[in-house]
Amino acid sequence: MTMNFSLKLLLALLAGTALSVAQAPYDLWFLIFPCFGVFYYLYQNLENKRQVFFLTFLFALGYFVVGLSWIGNALLVEGNSYKWAWPLAVVALPALLSLFPALYLTINYILFKENPVLKFIGFCVFLGFSEWVRGYAFTGFPWNLYGYGVASVPTLSQSLSVIGPYGLTLLTIMWGGLFGYLFITGLQYKLQISAIVILSFVATFAYGHQRLDNADVPLNDDVRFHIIQPNIAQEDKWKNEELVNNFERLVSALPIPLSRDKKHIIIWPETAIPPILLNSRAVHQRIETMLGNNAILLTGALTMRPDEVTLETNYYNALLAWAGGSNGVQLYSKSHLVPFGEYIPFQKYIPLPTVTQFSGFKRGSGPQTINIEGYPSFSPLICYEVIFPNNTVNKRAPRPDYILTITNDAWYGDSAGPRQHFAQAGFRAIEQGIPVLRSANTGISGIIDSYGRVIAKLDLLKAGNIDGFLPRAAPQATLYSLYGDLIYLLFSAISLFSCLFFKFKRFS
Repeated sequence: MTMNFSLKLLLALLAGTALSVAQAPYDLWFLIFPCFGVFYYLYQNLENKRQVFFLTFLFALGYFVVGLSWIGNALLVEGNSYKWAWPLAVVALPALLSLFPALYLTINYILFKENPVLKFIGFCVFLGFSEWVRGYAFTGFPWNLYGYGVASVPTLSQSLSVIGPYGLTLLTIMWGGLFGYLFITGLQYKLQISAIVILSFVATFAYGHQRLDNADVPLNDDVRFHIIQPNIAQEDKWKNEELVNNFERLVSALPIPLSRDKKHIIIWPETAIPPILLNSRAVHQRIETMLGNNAILLTGALTMRPDEVTLETNYYNALLAWAGGSNGVQLYSKSHLVPFGEYIPFQKYIPLPTVTQFSGFKRGSGPQTINIEGYPSFSPLICYEVIFPNNTVNKRAPRPDYILTITNDAWYGDSAGPRQHFAQAGFRAIEQGIPVLRSANTGISGIIDSYGRVIAKLDLLKAGNIDGFLPRAAPQATLYSLYGDLIYLLFSAISLFSCLFFKFKRFS
């Protein structure tokens, strides 16, 4: 029985929508099998490239609209003048992201439509590559990569240490797509293709099991960490009448006085200190009293500096360190800024303020390893920066002891977004073999070891203090930390060129 194309479109939309709940916070990873299976079955039986484009577009649109619906919450915060843009955030961005898979699977159809085996291999390679492209194109947005759907399974997620999230995404598409491939009648090489795909799943699972079985992670008990989550509502964060109260919530979350038998590192979240408080002597004195002589404070802050040439005020989303009698030393400035949230692309031609209601932040210089004498070294990431897998640490510097990520997820309320954000921080730990410490204004704060296991956390919309020690990094650098996406790209290139070779060999 021939299926009506309109019905195929509806089924593709439903399959993409269902696939979105394989991601955090639901983690129904097994849905990759029916969802990708249905999608590939529909894809295999299409009649022309126009049908391929629209069917793939609707599959991806269902996936992105549901998985990213939380983004619109930032526009609904009290006092935000961009409420009118809510439909653009929840529909236009997913539609833009859906163009990537639609384009690449159309290319696959054009190249391999005559050969079902090559078409399946190309489907996996091209759909996986579309995810890699969206991770880098136009500053990149690698949120909810398909591979993250199975990364909630600890044994499968360990493969991130070798092939990274794009490699795991390719495998995820293969595993799920096989179910659609097997239901197509009259195909050759079903047994061979099935054996290869199943073997890849078993090998990935076995590697993860072996890695975790040998993952004894001792703690560095020389320094005690205090990760503060104040849980300040976004609508109250920048009100002048609330600034002092907000500061007090940060200070009072810490038990005073600190013990003298250890060194201490206190971590406050992104933009915890606004400019007006940075210039307050009373604030400086409170921080100095809190620290004593055996602690440092690492805190997010919004800083301002005049440009040396134009004398215009530059704003920075920064990380500051407070120690001894210092008045806060700016260690790092966020370099991967959020388009339209922290800067306006082509602002010369689009004269609008950002969602944060000012002209925008200046970029920092990129990943770096920070050393403070007597304390563990770290690589800082501010908010959005933690979603970029191949831009986590400075590869030209010595390996840091931990990754520090500070964020403010209060923009998104009680939604999937903060939970997905926290999950991605854990993936960075596995990829680099380095523990991650995370402080959120609200969101989820926590300590994650170098195998992605959560040691301690504070849940969304909870205020408190995580008091703990630093897990040590994995004894050896991971392959992904050394080679990044190269292993994935080489495998994809070899697979694609092999398909092209057999295609043209047939016609030679």
